[in-house]
Amino acid sequence: MITLTPSLLSAQSEKDKERFAYVVAQMKLPKDVKAKLQPVFYAYMKELHAAKDIYGNLKDKNVTAIRKKTITPELARQLNTARWRSDEKVLEVRRAYTQKFGTILTPQQVYYLFSYANDSKNKRQGK
Repeated sequence: MITLTPSLLSAQSEKDKERFAYVVAQMKLPKDVKAKLQPVFYAYMKELHAAKDIYGNLKDKNVTAIRKKTITPELARQLNTARWRSDEKVLEVRRAYTQKFGTILTPQQVYYLFSYANDSKNKRQGK
């Protein structure tokens, strides 16, 4: 796991790094817990992004039609199906990582981790 950590860290977006720093600061985690949590948190974010992309990518490809309210019935079905698959996958990822985070954190800390990780950018920046 230690040899994978540098490659995991380099693959993380600035947003994910900022989010992790915010979560750790809000939870006031000690350095040893932070070190154990970091690769698991970044793996979680990667899977969460992939789950959200199921719908997001299709939506992004069709943003003009969506905004103009000119989507076809077939595209509407595809968007709805993608949204539900995405929602299901997000829930699956969160459930799986509840267990993984639970090997490092207490149940209360896992609860707060998800809460802080979900905070908007404005809230993370104190706005």
